[in-house]
Amino acid sequence: MGSVKITALTVLMLITVLNSATDCDKLKSMYEEKLEKWNDIQTQMRSIEITKERYDELLPLYNELWQESEKLKADYMRCVDEAENRHRVYYNEGIQLKRENKFAEALEKFVEATKLDPDFEEAYEQAADVSVDLGNYAEMEKYLERVNSNERKGRIYNRVGNKYRNSNPDRAIEYYSKMARIHNPENAFYLIGVVYAQRKNEPAKAVEFFRRSLQHNPRDHKVFNALGASIVDLGNAAQDREERDRYFDEAISVFLKGIELGPRGYRNFHELCIRLSQIYNIQGRAISALEYADRAIQHSRDSKYSWGHLERAVALIKMERFDEAKRSLAIAQEDFSMRQAAEGWLQEIERLKSN
Repeated sequence: MGSVKITALTVLMLITVLNSATDCDKLKSMYEEKLEKWNDIQTQMRSIEITKERYDELLPLYNELWQESEKLKADYMRCVDEAENRHRVYYNEGIQLKRENKFAEALEKFVEATKLDPDFEEAYEQAADVSVDLGNYAEMEKYLERVNSNERKGRIYNRVGNKYRNSNPDRAIEYYSKMARIHNPENAFYLIGVVYAQRKNEPAKAVEFFRRSLQHNPRDHKVFNALGASIVDLGNAAQDREERDRYFDEAISVFLKGIELGPRGYRNFHELCIRLSQIYNIQGRAISALEYADRAIQHSRDSKYSWGHLERAVALIKMERFDEAKRSLAIAQEDFSMRQAAEGWLQEIERLKSN
């Protein structure tokens, strides 16, 4: 059955090429015929026996034949170029249709391009990509089989994983896992960890994949941030205090490793600092908590970073610096998501002051 398909495809390609070649051959013959007539006129005009009257008579014809032959030559060269690059024409038309979100029509163009050039890898990649938009993943896999570049394949699997991440976490993990086997495993494992942490509420599995990501790239801020947060989740779910403290100590170590990389190149560096500050506050280590709350505020894009001011206030309360704490809590109160917690700590200040 497979050989029949190949034969049919080959015949279609040959018909297309032959039709193009026939058109070009016609133009070539017309060009050569016109050029031959021009050469005849040129020969007559160069004859030593020609009179001025005859020369003047032939000159308009000479110029006309030259212009016509040059036009036919240009048409012939254009025809040859289009015949040789017809697959590119289909490809470019497909790209334009894709930009217009006309995915079915785009797919047809990419498929036509691959019929003309069975080794046209970019067209197979684009056919796979628009198959994702059409929700046809079996077709996507069929086209990806003709893509040799693991990077190109990996990008497609990444995209499918992203599409499934909220609606079907298990399918997202399936495609991120395919990506991990061929391209950018550090990012694929990170994305799998994010799904386990945020969509499946399985922090232990999230920790496993974040650690696998760091094995491939031990200098990725965002992975340290996510790994530390998942370890904190494990600590919060621990059954006894000793186990919880062990998880929190481990999270501190992870966050510190991320912070040691420095803020450069990571927009959420302030999150690493504030998560560390929060754990220090939980452990009653107010001085360290205050230090990292201040660093979080410093590296945040907003000097009124509410989470930073909340943890700063908690540390100051533990140090009995109540007036400073109130100023930070007033800032935290401006954020609706922090308002309730800030008001609770303001009440705690009044309770402590009354004792």
